[in-house]
Amino acid sequence: MRTRIIAALIAIPIVVIPIYLGGIWGLALGVVITVLSSLEMFYMLRVGGYNPSIWIGVPWAVMLFLSGWDASLVQRSSISITGILTEPTVKLVQLISFPTASVLIAGFIVTLTYSLFIVDKPINTWMATSIGAIFLGVTLGQVVALRFLPNGFWYVLFGFLVTWANDSAAYFTGVFKGKRKLWPRLSPKKTWEGTIGGWVAATLAGAFLAWALPVGIGPLFGAIIGFLAGILALFGDLSISMIKRQVGVKDTGNFFVGHGGMLDRLDSLLFTLPFIYQALIFFAKNP
Repeated sequence: MRTRIIAALIAIPIVVIPIYLGGIWGLALGVVITVLSSLEMFYMLRVGGYNPSIWIGVPWAVMLFLSGWDASLVQRSSISITGILTEPTVKLVQLISFPTASVLIAGFIVTLTYSLFIVDKPINTWMATSIGAIFLGVTLGQVVALRFLPNGFWYVLFGFLVTWANDSAAYFTGVFKGKRKLWPRLSPKKTWEGTIGGWVAATLAGAFLAWALPVGIGPLFGAIIGFLAGILALFGDLSISMIKRQVGVKDTGNFFVGHGGMLDRLDSLLFTLPFIYQALIFFAKNP
């Protein structure tokens, strides 16, 4: 436990500071996380015998993560001390960000072309590479897109805290009160008591944080977002657990000492933060 706490105390500022700085710093952090997560994903799929192409999948995931950005929006998310990077940031984003649909189609074609030369089960290579790249490239891109909204740092913090409240409450409720297994085939330690405890905590945290943070969504909407985020956190966790269980690995990697790999830490957030982003976009268009 002490090792886990020390690793968390080191990792938190490394993640939070670039998110706070925004702009090119948040984008750079996202690229690093996308690369590490993709490597873990394709490692697991290789262990499972699906033979994805790492050399195609990782760049494709990064290009999907970087696709579709409005350069001025990226730079507007920067805090004032990074203002000196305005012109270089805009030019860099304009250079590396292509339309998402174009990146998707190009990736499919390149992956298919490569798979045609695979003799043993080429469809495994095509589908495994495609699913890994699209899943991580799109979801992580929306995590960073949340930061680029007005007051984006507070929305990301809201999402982090609601998700952590859900995961922490689910863990401790499950340890002390858990009896009925939720989904033993995929995650044998999860219980219904822990899951429901996490949903309650996420709902309460959403209501409180909507009141305490300058996010402007109100406690009732915050509670609804928190509850739905709690449900989606479970699906995010189960999605990675399903892959690990099928391919026979305990952790996605060992990047975080005592915590496992990058995907072990991100699994819930891969679903909750994109959901919060989509909810905000939807209600902005439909007030």
